[in-house]
Order: sequence, then C-alpha cells, then structure tokens
Amino acid sequence: MAVTIPARNEAERILACLDAARHALRGRGGIVVAVNGSQDRTLADAREWFERTGAPGLLLDLPVTPAGGVGEVRHLAVRACAGRLVPGAAVMTTDADSTVFPDWVDANLDELRGADLVCGTVIADPGEFARLPPAIARLGAVEGEYVALTLAVRRLIDPVPHDPDPSHMNAAGASLAFHMPLYRDVGGFPALAGSEDRVFAAAAEASGWRVRHSARARVSTSCRLQGRAPGGMAEALAGRITGADPLVDEALEPAAETVLRASLHRARREVLSRGRKAAGLLAGIEARLAGLERVRMRLSDVARETPLLARELSRLSGPVERETA
Repeated sequence: MAVTIPARNEAERILACLDAARHALRGRGGIVVAVNGSQDRTLADAREWFERTGAPGLLLDLPVTPAGGVGEVRHLAVRACAGRLVPGAAVMTTDADSTVFPDWVDANLDELRGADLVCGTVIADPGEFARLPPAIARLGAVEGEYVALTLAVRRLIDPVPHDPDPSHMNAAGASLAFHMPLYRDVGGFPALAGSEDRVFAAAAEASGWRVRHSARARVSTSCRLQGRAPGGMAEALAGRITGADPLVDEALEPAAETVLRASLHRARREVLSRGRKAAGLLAGIEARLAGLERVRMRLSDVARETPLLARELSRLSGPVERETA
C-alpha cells in the first residue's frame, strides 16, 4: 500500500507528518511525498528523513507547482506509486500539515472491506485550536447543528448501507483511501487548485462506487490561517475571524434543496441497482441533479434555514407514539 502526500513550504510540519504516517503503516507500505513549488527546506528535510529512517517510498521534486494545482500534484503522486503496487493494494492520501492517528491505516483497511472510497475525519489540532479567537468555536457550533440536522435528514430519506452512522459530510484529501480500479474509473484527482478531493469523491459516488464517511479513520490537521490551497480549512477559519457573515461548508444547502437532493440520490441509487434496463430513468435523474444548482450558504442563511430543516426532520420522523400504562 502507499500513502501519498503533497507538500509545499511545509518545513515546519513535514517531519511530524512523515513520522505519523510511518508509525501507522508499521512496515506495510511506502510513502510518496510530492514536494512542489517550495522555497523552504521541505524537500531537503524530507530527503534527509527518508535517508535517516530507511522508510520505503518515493520523493518527487517538482520545482514549480503544476498548472493543475494540488489536484495535479495528488495525481502525480498516485501515478508514481501505481506501478509498484501489488494487486488489491490500498492507496491513501493525507496532507503535509496533518498527522494521521496511530490506527489510521488499520481503520482505513477495515473500512475498505465494505466500501470503495473511505473519506476520513479531519480534526483540528487541539492545541492550535485552543489559541484561536472564541468566535471560531461559537460560529462552528451554529454550523455544526445544521450539519447534524442535514445528516439526520439524509439518513431518513436515503439510508446508505455502506455508510452507516456515525458518519460525516466531508471528503478531504487529508484522509482518503481507495483502490486503483476506482481511481482509474473516475479519472483520478482532477487538475484543480482546490476542492479536488470533493470532486473526486463526488465522481466516485456518481459512478456507483461505495463511498464511506468514516469516523474511525482520523487525522489531526493544523489550524493555520494562511493555507497552501484555496478553499481549505485555513481559508474557512480566516473567514470566520474577519467576515461579518462568513461562508459555511459548501456541502450544506437550504432545507428544501437538502431534501430534494437526498431524494434524487436515493432514486439514483435504486436505479443503478437495476442495471442497464433503467438507463433512461438514470439519465432523467442525472439531469435533475445537474440542474440542482448549489448556492453557497452564509452563516445568516444557516440561522434562517435551521428551523426549516428541523421541521423537515420532524416531518420525516413521523409522529411519536405516547407510551401508555
């Protein structure tokens, strides 16, 4: 198996990242580090680490970040190790500012027994998070309530056997795991400067692959306010500090759209299970999903939509029967 890591100007964090990945692998695979567009000691430190530890792996030196951004870098890292993998080997991704938990590899391998793509849980570094302004936690709690409602509504409308509770809504390059047939089928990571991980996961799900949002495969990531790629955690944290009405997670939608999208996903899943005979129905569902435009919500939108989504959850749950003596 292989763990792939893009890295750019990560001299302060790369060694901790590599140590954690090596510990989690426990000699069962190699590490691919794709250093790109760095002006600090990231490349030198990574090279010295490989020499000192004797850990198996590859070190890619990309003096300039490719035009396709982090998405292309991730793809190059996967492509570099693909020919060295034994059949059925897992490929995992993380980020250079993250440290995987000791059981991260084991959790991914276990989840892959019942899924094709594992999207792990990304946890903010506790020490760094504690030093952020209190507004971060306060605003995060408002968004967190809406996330919980969204997940509950989705479970009632579109229960997914291979993605049971506890799950989440994220697909972050800091923690992904898959096998190469899936990767090749969806065309790999897209050449995007940001959100390449979410696009990759969405493509896998749209193609009928089983996507698991695992609470067990965990990584801890930095809480810095200046990130290396647009649309990441750093940008989100900075927006909550400086913005009067910050944007929330792009996966969140208003109550009506949340219900409709979940209903269409269920319909698509049911049609896919019928095979080629339902090709016409599938085309219609895909057209409706494509026409369901995503509009990025702000925190004020979440505050407005929370009671509406709670009402939908109550409606879907049905009346609660009272116990009688």
